[in-house]
Amino acid sequence: MQDLVDLHKAVSAEFGGNQAHPGVVESQFGLVQAVQRPQVTTLGREAYPTFPDKVAAFLFALLQNRPFRGGNRRVALASLFAFCEINNRTIDSRVLDEKSAENLLRRASTFRELGVPPENVFREMRETMSRAIVAAT
Repeated sequence: MQDLVDLHKAVSAEFGGNQAHPGVVESQFGLVQAVQRPQVTTLGREAYPTFPDKVAAFLFALLQNRPFRGGNRRVALASLFAFCEINNRTIDSRVLDEKSAENLLRRASTFRELGVPPENVFREMRETMSRAIVAAT
């Protein structure tokens, strides 16, 4: 969790924004839930068995819970790249370019306001991550 707070500080300091509050956690519960979501098990089986599933679960929980005071989408994008790098993976920019990533993260963070069922947004995120995440060369 501290790594995510540190990443939020770095992203907020670098890219700012109108709502930038570097490292300010508004929902400790939301932060814990986002970090733990990829590790969830159901009846003794992993709920998110593949790496792209885990990434999608983490990102969706982070965007759904909005644990930081501002900058949640920016930290989600930075987390995506960091999570992949730590696990020797990368993002294929032909599948997930800057505009596609921005749109996907926006939909995931505003699905309630848009009236879109969360399972539809999560399914889209999971499918996109499955196509976009590749082994690093």
